[in-house]
Amino acid sequence: MNDLTKSEGVSLLNLILPKESVVSVSEAITNAGAKGVFQISARGSVLNEGGFFQKMFPPPAPEQHLLQALVPDDKIENVTDVAVKTGSLNKVGSGAVFSISCIDAHVSASFPTEISSEINHSHSNATAANLEAICCICEKGIAEDIATAALQSGAPGPTVTFGEGGGLRDRVPLLRITKGPEKEFVWCVVDKAEADDIFGVMARAGKITEPGRGFLYSIPVQSGLINVSSTVSSSAHGANMEQIISALDDLKGGKDWRTAADAGKSQSLKTTFLENLVGLYCIVQRDYYEDVYNCVIDSGAPGVSTNFGVMMDADNGSDDQQQNEEWALVYTSVGPANVESLRESLANKISSLGIDRYAFYTLPIPKALTYLGG
Repeated sequence: MNDLTKSEGVSLLNLILPKESVVSVSEAITNAGAKGVFQISARGSVLNEGGFFQKMFPPPAPEQHLLQALVPDDKIENVTDVAVKTGSLNKVGSGAVFSISCIDAHVSASFPTEISSEINHSHSNATAANLEAICCICEKGIAEDIATAALQSGAPGPTVTFGEGGGLRDRVPLLRITKGPEKEFVWCVVDKAEADDIFGVMARAGKITEPGRGFLYSIPVQSGLINVSSTVSSSAHGANMEQIISALDDLKGGKDWRTAADAGKSQSLKTTFLENLVGLYCIVQRDYYEDVYNCVIDSGAPGVSTNFGVMMDADNGSDDQQQNEEWALVYTSVGPANVESLRESLANKISSLGIDRYAFYTLPIPKALTYLGG
């Protein structure tokens, strides 16, 4: 991996945006230093506060987009501020921005990024919040139940993305087929004080401890501002429930009042968790994703998932048509001792295919849950 630039001063910027603000925000953060913006189509999740008719014929889930970019730590605060200002993310229902501190990142010379090996590691947590991201990878058709359960437990508007996933048990030995079935990915970012309960609620709704149901994990969030829509209402009142709750947060000086009434009613799980895993993520052009996907399985990883999207500024300067080309995010979770060997196997595979634009990054996964057999 001699051609890769390694940095330990990198954060993964995440934005959840309505369709109408994607272009303006992505252009603004690109100009501020967030190169290689990866856009994934998604849908939002809302609770219906309307009357009988609206509940019988609910409106469609709001269209959203998840934007991700690897940003040097010395630029993450400015990029976040630009995103908040351009997308008016401080307003209820406008979207969300949050950053996750990477363990490290390795990028090829041609990958669109401003990451270098000489990174200023210092950054401020001006928008810091005690937050945790929870993601559930599940079979297609189950995400709605999981998202609804999270909403009813207080999670702000879970976001659902789409892709593929599988594992060793999905391989057909004769045909060597490892391309996985369709999957849905439920993302939500919640207060750390509520994370265990919401994690437990999502696990129960998705029956994650049963065979073949999916994989649920959490990632610590460095900083964030979460204002995704959680409710839809046909009421004639001047404010909906999420606006009322937001106002109460301001009056109470925080969110502690939300859980005070439910003290002693924990919904967290009492089970065996997988702990202290590392998520290894590979960003590669979509044409090559099956080779990378198969290499992950061939290297002994227990499972692999893929999201698809477009790189909004993928042009390497030689051809304007390369902008908005399709890319894939292929990732897995392994023990810390296995990260380097897996990354080396993937890098060797990618090199053999002649790919010159790709990146790896790793994220901490302190807690995960899936069927463990037995």
